[in-house]
Amino acid sequence: MDIHNDDELESQNLKGKKSDDRKPSGDDPISDWMLSIYYLFRKDSMKGVLFGICAIPFVLIFLFWLLISDSTSNIIAFTSLMISIIFIGISMWMLCWILDKD
Repeated sequence: MDIHNDDELESQNLKGKKSDDRKPSGDDPISDWMLSIYYLFRKDSMKGVLFGICAIPFVLIFLFWLLISDSTSNIIAFTSLMISIIFIGISMWMLCWILDKD
């Protein structure tokens, strides 16, 4: 009486290099969508776009100071908002990096 667990068989199969375009599992459509975005931004042709995305919060802080308000409390509040958004993006990137691992 042999009982095979598919999860154990998949985890034991470590041969070969894993491709960057894994097929979606269909178990979780949100993680599949996030991984597809992650794979899109990991391509070499998207390095400039990634640099632009990283530079946008700093440009927005400068424009806020220049055009909206130069009050210290407003700049601190807007900067903390931008930093929060940056760290949400970093946490999503790290989540996708973890989901990409076996």
